[in-house]
Amino acid sequence: MTKTGEIIQQIERFAPPHLAEDWDPIGLAFGSNDQKVNRMMVALDLDANTLKEAKEKEVDFIFTHHPSIFGSLKTLNEHDARRQEYLELIRSNIALYSAHTNVDAAENGMNDWLAETLALKGPYEVIDPSYQTPLSLLVLYTPHAEAQNMRAALHEVGAGQVGDYSNVSYTSEGKGHFTPSYEANPTIGKENQAETVAEERAEILFPRHLLSKVIETIYKHHPYEEPVFHILATGKTEKTYGIGRVGELSTPQTFSTLIDRVKKVFSLSHVRYANADLNTEIKKVAILGGSGEKYYEQALSKNADLYITGDISYHGAQDMIREGLLFIDAGHFIENIFVEKMTANLEKWKQEKNWDIEIIPAEAQEDVFRFS
Repeated sequence: MTKTGEIIQQIERFAPPHLAEDWDPIGLAFGSNDQKVNRMMVALDLDANTLKEAKEKEVDFIFTHHPSIFGSLKTLNEHDARRQEYLELIRSNIALYSAHTNVDAAENGMNDWLAETLALKGPYEVIDPSYQTPLSLLVLYTPHAEAQNMRAALHEVGAGQVGDYSNVSYTSEGKGHFTPSYEANPTIGKENQAETVAEERAEILFPRHLLSKVIETIYKHHPYEEPVFHILATGKTEKTYGIGRVGELSTPQTFSTLIDRVKKVFSLSHVRYANADLNTEIKKVAILGGSGEKYYEQALSKNADLYITGDISYHGAQDMIREGLLFIDAGHFIENIFVEKMTANLEKWKQEKNWDIEIIPAEAQEDVFRFS
């Protein structure tokens, strides 16, 4: 039996919640971590079409990119269509979880998917580098016989990830000495008798945001009544995370060619673009899924020739043209790539974790805009 909490834990290893913007209400909006999952749907949004499809396919867990509740709720009644959807989720016992700007910022997340789809060359620059995680060092002493299991439990929650290498640790062997008091309940040894135990000292790096999980894991899995460990600052940080990507084309292309290319790779009938010379050559491209107008100055500071994003306003477009930054407004719906890419990730994790679930990509949702 697979529960929502197990799936969410894996999603949050891929897209840690601390990468989300402060305003972003990500997380489990409906249901509980203990809810059993048989069928899971991946969708861009919760809307009437998605909810109808989920009910028809007997889905009990929906995973969306965009959160379903952005503003605070003062009432939960049927007086508007949005709240009707919330009530229908509750009546149907469908859990709903969202991962939004944390997926946008994550490595191999939304903005990497968009850049790869456009065939930009990496490694990519981050348009808005907003987060660097301080690294801490765990020093932990464990009886030799239990050390491997203890390290495995710590690796499971994300400790020991160093760049592209996982399950990283350093160990040395020694002897632990202690004398249990009469009030102790020792795993090894007897009250008021000195004891010496063959122990392993493990040193494991972990990002500081995992501190509570690391400590919780130690007390949950360590065989000793009183585990001995140290948490040390290293003065180092993980790689930089943030939204948007900047990369180069393999060969320069005209603005006109790039417009056609964006329409083709993202299956768009129309895009909006800058009122500028269509023969301008483009080499360096910045792309940011969603509403990226306010980040155009960061894209410009990266020497981008072209900025691709969504929801550009009239006055924002004027500012970009004044600054000499060409743009393509490809719309918000290009983020629907989330459905395909996250479904693939979940299928991979399903095999690795032996989840007994069916993963269903949403098919009914469409762009809210039409052009004529």
